[in-house]
Amino acid sequence: MPKFWDDFSRWLEEASKVLSKEAGDLTLKGKLKLEIFELKRQLQELFRELGETFYSFFPLKGDEDLKNNQKIKGLVQRIKRITNEIKKKEAEYKSIGKNKTSGCSEK
Repeated sequence: MPKFWDDFSRWLEEASKVLSKEAGDLTLKGKLKLEIFELKRQLQELFRELGETFYSFFPLKGDEDLKNNQKIKGLVQRIKRITNEIKKKEAEYKSIGKNKTSGCSEK
């Protein structure tokens, strides 16, 4: 009978470690999901602002240099930076929980 309790105690300890790790993973995933959502919202706002800026040039008078417009350049740089941040966070999100422990073994 003592062996049963030892085995049960070990199983319970292992199960609590796995559950604790899973809870931590879920918390981290939730945090990343929220950060990704916020970055995508910022990206939408930048695209809106870029569209408004670009639209303000029309009708073209012929002397506009859109490629060298500092406001457009700044918006495009911010869009690229946020897009890269989103990609990094999405990759991090996908990697969470990939290196799982063996889990609970049945006895």
